[in-house]
Amino acid sequence: MRDPSNADIQNYIGYAYHRLRQWGPAMQHYQRALTFNRRHRGAHEHLGELYLTLGEPAQAESQLAALEGICLIPCDEFADLKRAIAAHKVSASR
Repeated sequence: MRDPSNADIQNYIGYAYHRLRQWGPAMQHYQRALTFNRRHRGAHEHLGELYLTLGEPAQAESQLAALEGICLIPCDEFADLKRAIAAHKVSASR
């Protein structure tokens, strides 16, 4: 917390809250990370995964589209979120 305007730190704090199933604080920290760095790949990926958890796949797709624009070459964050969205679609169709 020594540098609250650091996007990486905000993303990590958001991820910790996400793992604790505290969706509100997780969302706030992911969004704060993106305020500090609109191109933060990890924050886009984790925010997309949180949207899937919250049942908002369209918002997750929006984060995937953002990653597609950010990752000029294949990146893990894009691949991971794309895989999560595909798994969500399969489970939602059951």
